Amino acid sequence: MTEHNRPRNGAAGSHPVRRQSEEAKAQAVAKNRKRRHKKYVILLAVEIAALLIVSLLAVGFFYIKSRYDVMTVQDQDISFERHDIKTNEGIDDKLDEINEKYQLIMAYGVDARNNTDLLKDANADTDIIVCINKETKQVKLVSVLRDSFLCMTNGKYRKLTDIYAGYGVKESIETINKNFDLNITQYVTVNWKALAKAVDILGGIDVEVTNAEIRQINEYGKEVSKVTGYKYREMSSGSGERHLTGEQAVAFARIRNVTIDGEGHDIARATRQRKVINAMLVAAKDAGISELNNLLSEVLPMAATNISFSEALSLASDVGSYTISDQATFPFDYVDQSNLTTAYVYYKTLVSNVSDLHALLFGDENYQPSSTVQNISSYIDQYRRDHP
Repeated sequence: MTEHNRPRNGAAGSHPVRRQSEEAKAQAVAKNRKRRHKKYVILLAVEIAALLIVSLLAVGFFYIKSRYDVMTVQDQDISFERHDIKTNEGIDDKLDEINEKYQLIMAYGVDARNNTDLLKDANADTDIIVCINKETKQVKLVSVLRDSFLCMTNGKYRKLTDIYAGYGVKESIETINKNFDLNITQYVTVNWKALAKAVDILGGIDVEVTNAEIRQINEYGKEVSKVTGYKYREMSSGSGERHLTGEQAVAFARIRNVTIDGEGHDIARATRQRKVINAMLVAAKDAGISELNNLLSEVLPMAATNISFSEALSLASDVGSYTISDQATFPFDYVDQSNLTTAYVYYKTLVSNVSDLHALLFGDENYQPSSTVQNISSYIDQYRRDHP
């Protein structure tokens, strides 16, 4: 052993113990370093995973938003803000209370055969008031008959479907507000192609049909196929619950000349339209994430709405909680059309029907319609007598 390697202080027996102590310290330091490194690696992995998740959510959000924004782009000549929608004077306080508890949306289905003009120049064959209870998530659907004889904001009287076609969606909503004492400011409009695509993405819908309806589905399906470009698949006979494809569902919703339980043709068609909506809600609840994503990316660009992106996401997130608690055709009480030469649907009377509508939608059993509704009701009664 050389001199510089000898243990100092002359303690020859202490050197193995010191060596062991130093080795133990070195091992402890190495162990701590390895533990810290492992902890750092784990934290880094967690941070990377979190970053990936956030990135995916952000990409998904902006992807869906970019697809959704296509739906909200409207021609400037017919676009409008919600605060521009007119309501009757003297009912604002009442409707403010209603708006806190309920969300009202007009759902339109139009026969825009060119698949482009959704907000005007197309007949609104489907006119449904959707009332959502924000607390209970219960949904009520009220189909307004398309041939309803109503007073426009300019004082002229027209069919509801003609008002949409001739004057646009804003005038249609304002007419409904004026005649029914409502404060609807939101809407969604779809055409045949959008509805067919939505049903197909959901994997089809299950609906009770009769053989008479199946014959009409196959007949209407030819035109639906021509307009949408989707290949029609003819149905075989056999009444009962049947699984309908997109184009078959559209054809089913268009049937007019097969009555249901003695109902008039238009009432029967309105009932079928709500059956399609019911079945789609059931299918949506059972759908997976990929189907719902396809629904957003494929269907929304075919539709038109003024519902905001955040509101749409909120509605979609609650789809599993929604239940359709009530549905009806409006008016509840109308004049027998069998002896009429006109194609109008006359309310008997507008005042009584509006009272019953508020009872159904909002539970207000004692609603007294505004003076505006009362004046319109009187005019319609007189007009019907003068134009049998």
